[in-house]
Formats: sequence, C-alpha cells, structure tokens
Amino acid sequence: MHLAQSSKDTSGAASSSLSKPNILDTLKLDKALRLAEKKIKEGLLGEAQVIYQDILHKFSKNKKALIGLQLLSTAQEPTNSQLQVTISLFKQRNFQQALANAAQMLKIFPNSVTLHNISGASNASLMQFDAAIESYSQTLKINPNLAEVHYNIGNSYKNKGDLNSAMDSFNRALKIKPDFADAYYNLGIALADSGDLSNAIKNYSEALKIKPNVPEVHYNMGIALSHCNTWEAAIESFKKAVEINPSFTEAYNNMGVALDNKGEYEAAIASYNKAIKTNPNYAEAYCNTGVLEQKYRKYQAAEENYRQAIALKPDYAEAHSNLAITLIAMGKQEDALIVLKSSHELIRGQNPANPFHKSFLTISKAKIDHDIEQFTYLANLGYEVEKFNSLSQLYKQVSLEIDWSDEEIFLLSAKHQHLLKEAYNRPVNISDAPKVMGGALNNTLQTKEITKSYFSHGEGLTYIDDFLTPEALKSLKHFLLGSTIWFEVKKGGYLGAYLSDGLACPLLLQIADNLRKKFPEVFKNHQLNQLWAFKYDSNAHKDNNNLTGIKKHADFAAVNVNFWITPAAANLNPESGGLVVYDSPAPLEWDFKVYNTDVGDEKIIQHLKDNSSGYTRIPYNENRAVIFNSNLIHETDKFEFKQGYENRRINITMLFGLRED
Repeated sequence: MHLAQSSKDTSGAASSSLSKPNILDTLKLDKALRLAEKKIKEGLLGEAQVIYQDILHKFSKNKKALIGLQLLSTAQEPTNSQLQVTISLFKQRNFQQALANAAQMLKIFPNSVTLHNISGASNASLMQFDAAIESYSQTLKINPNLAEVHYNIGNSYKNKGDLNSAMDSFNRALKIKPDFADAYYNLGIALADSGDLSNAIKNYSEALKIKPNVPEVHYNMGIALSHCNTWEAAIESFKKAVEINPSFTEAYNNMGVALDNKGEYEAAIASYNKAIKTNPNYAEAYCNTGVLEQKYRKYQAAEENYRQAIALKPDYAEAHSNLAITLIAMGKQEDALIVLKSSHELIRGQNPANPFHKSFLTISKAKIDHDIEQFTYLANLGYEVEKFNSLSQLYKQVSLEIDWSDEEIFLLSAKHQHLLKEAYNRPVNISDAPKVMGGALNNTLQTKEITKSYFSHGEGLTYIDDFLTPEALKSLKHFLLGSTIWFEVKKGGYLGAYLSDGLACPLLLQIADNLRKKFPEVFKNHQLNQLWAFKYDSNAHKDNNNLTGIKKHADFAAVNVNFWITPAAANLNPESGGLVVYDSPAPLEWDFKVYNTDVGDEKIIQHLKDNSSGYTRIPYNENRAVIFNSNLIHETDKFEFKQGYENRRINITMLFGLRED
C-alpha cells in the first residue's frame, strides 16, 4: 500500500524515472536532425524513425521531423543512398548483417520489393532456404509478375532438394518471361537431377538459342548427354564449352570421362591432364585418372592419383572409396578398411561433407518402419536401452505425422529433418564383424565339383549350400542386424547398404578374398570391385502395396556372388524367395542405364522374349550362395517371409572384375 500511494503522490518523479530517454536529452535539435539524416543514408531507417519521433514528442510542429517521418512512412522503396550500406554488406558476403539491416528497413518499407529480395538472397546465401523462399514470396505478394523472383524461388527449392517445386517456379518465370535463358538453364538442371534427361537437354537447347555463348550451358548439356551414354555428342558439347572458355577445368575433366567410356585411353588421359594444367588443385581430375588407371589394372598409378586427390581435397569421399577398392586389389585389406572408415565418416559423420545428401532428406514408410524395428531390437538386446527406446518413440511420432498416402519416397519436412537430424541415416550403432580364424568359407565345399557345375551352364552359373562356416555366418548376422547402415531408400521398399558407406568390415573382405582363392578358375584375376547388401520388407507378399524385390537387371561386372543369411525358418515358401537367373545375357552394347534402371525394363523383357530365354530358379535358403556370370539378367524371386525384424530377407552381393573382362 505504501509503495502504491508513493507512486501516485510522486507521479512526476515516477514518470521521469520510468520513461525511455529522448534523443534531445543529449543532443541539440539541429544535431539530432543531422543524425537522423545520417542514419537514413546508412540504411538504419528504424533508428532514424525513432529520432524523428523523439523530436516531435518535444517539438510537435517541427517541419523537418514531420517531413522526414512522412517520407519514411509513405515511400514504397528506400532510395539508392539508403540501400547503399545494405547492398555493400551483401556484396561483401556479410549476409547476416545485410539480413539484419534489411529487416530493420522493412519496418519502414514493408512493401519494398528490393528489401524482400535482399532478404531472400541473404537467406539463400546462408543456406536458409525456407526463409529465403518466404522472403521471395513476400515480394510476389506485392508484385506476382516478377519473373526473376520466381526464378530465385526455384533456385532455393532446387538447393533444398525439392525439385518438383523448383521446376514449377522456373516454369512460372518462363511463362512471364519466355526469353529467360537462365530459367531454361536451371530448369534443365532440375530436370536432369530428377532423372528426366530428355527434357533437360531440350531446356538446355532453348537456353542456347537465346544465349549461345554460355560455356556452363554447353557443359551441362555435355553432362546430360553423358548420362544418356551418347558420348560423341557429349564430347562435342564439352569441346564447345572449352572453345568459349579455354580455362574450363570441369569441362576438360568430364570430356575425359566421355573419352574413357569410348575406350580412348590416351585421349582421356590427355583431357584429364588439361584439366590439371588449368587448375593444378583440381582433385576430381586426379580421381578420374585413378579410375582410368585402375580399369587397366595399373594399380600403383591409380593409388598415387587417388592419394593426390585426397591430399588436395581431404573430404573427397569418392576418392577414398575408389582408393579402397584399389588397395583391396593390391592385397592391402587392412589399409583399405582404414580408408573405407574415413569414407564412411565423411558421408555420415557429425560434420558430413554434404549435409544435404539425398539420404538425409528422403524417407519412406518402409524405411521408417525398419528403423523403428531395428531400434527396438537393439534396445531389447541391452544396447543403450534408453537411447534406442527414445529413438523408437521419436520415429513413431514422426511416422504418425507424415501422410504416407501420396508418394512412395518422401522429402522430409524441415521440422522432421530437425527432429531426426542427429540419428536419421547416421551410424548410431556399428557392430563388429572381424575375420574368423581358419577362413570364412565352409571347408566342406568341393572346389572341383562347384567349378564344374559353374561352367556346365553355358554362361556360368551354380549355387552352393552351407557357404560360410557357422562362426562366420553368426558374426555376419550380428553385424547386419545390429549396424545402422541401411541408408539407401529404394523404390519397392527394400533398403541398401554399401561398401564405402558403412558396410565395410574385415569379415566381408575375408569372404571375398577366400572366394577368389577357393575358385581360381571361376574368378581368374577378377578383383572385388563392389559390395552391397539389401534388406527387404516382409509385407511385400501382401496385396495393394508397392513393396517388391529387385526387378530384372544385370550388374556391371564379370562374376556375381549373391548369398543369403536370414534363417531358413523365416521363409514361408521354401520353393521360392531366392533368385531367378535368365539364360540370356545382356547384349554387350547395352549400357548401365538400359539394363539396370526402370528405363530398360521393357527392353529387357523384349530381349528375353526375342531370345526365348529360359531361366533357372534358385529357391531361398539360409547360407546359400549363387555364383554366376554378372552379365546374366536376373531378378529377385517372389518371396514371403515371416514378420519380425530378424526375419527380414537379407542378401549380400559381391561383384568381381569388369563386364568387358
């Protein structure tokens, strides 16, 4: 009561102590007016507004303050001099401060197209793509017919991985401005990234009709043509790029890739050397030189080039992976495992080389269900129980929030990316799989009989039961069930794990080495060149879902080894569940795209029909290995497995040698 009464009785003193300071308490009127003008020139319009308001609080009819405040409140756009500081900050790449200045000025100029654009560009430069899109969208509320703004939104969507939205924005830009070459160009890039190479090439062509001398467009045209395996046309595009820009390092490098695929070894090496000459620090050219040397079994030269690439670019995951394959071919398995561990850390570690890697951004119902099952499995085994139970609950919550009805593979929302970022597609648990004493292959395997069986098939095919020793099989199950390495989300609901991305372990390399030594007539001098594992969803046999096995395809190698480790009791149909291998090989002129993607499905089916190809069905069995000519077309047989995490069908594939061998 006393304080309340005192406050009321001494209202003047109380008011004085609680009111905020007025600029005129410390500056004379003329200096305050000059300070307001200075703030305006610096782009600090909010501060200028406060100064004018302070002046009018004491001198309500001051004309300069009234005019200044009126100009600030009625202008749509700040003047060039008012924008100068903010634009300079942006050009100096001080994006955070430019963003802060723009935010303050927007309080005075809420309908400023320029300020919203600066905010969008600053956010995009800070890789805050959602905020960038929001800023650009505010611009379109003011004027929806700004082609450049639609274009900027498209680039932000593209950079955050939302290609469909990016393409929509680029198309809106082109509808407003049909001669917008950059929009055609970036639409082409988005189409190429989405796999629509035909339309990507069409859009690059449109861009070149408008601006024929842009080397980057010729370069990306070459990249798209390369992905279509039209090597001659790709080489011509790269040549045009370097004619316009003789210092275009990347164009020389990718021209080398195209020449390599044409079998022109010397020309490819020369092109890689030109890339290095234009930029001695260009790691990619050293890496590609290594790939070429490795292809011709010049392993020492390949190793040197890969190590040079890594020295120049330590976070170059692909160079680490390729180096590891070369070291395996040289018999340096321990060194290879060290390099593969580095590769995995670069892709999946706490600070990944590419935080926007596709696998961090996409998810499927089959994937999230698998991860929930795996976390529960680990918790039940006593592995960090609280941690894995918490992760299981978090994933269940996220799954409930996603509408799974529209697409098979989804782009995670920003909210869900944030919720899952510490664990999603990260190695939160890696189990051990060391070498086993005495060898990993069962010592009861009859080398001569198995070799004879392989060659009795016209193209090369056999299968082996009791493939691994009990110790090796048990260790491999422990590794593949416990390790959170199933990062690749596939259409059809199955998941993939790869040699360079967590699958590498001493035991699997031991199995590959033991195979080559046990069956020298089959494997000859073919070295291991790839290794992966796939895990399948046990709901695949049910009606009305998109869950499948792997479609008809062939693999880019000489010899394929495919073996299964899930308990036989999990297979509900002992007559199927394994592999179907067709007698007719893929024609040698077919490229990877034809026989290993959805694009080639019809062509493969027609080829098998034209050749009246028979087939061999190898039913599923635990610890059964199928060894066959990798060029033979094959597919997963229909399978029906029990529910439950440990009952999921798992196969391991090892590829040896090159297809042309």
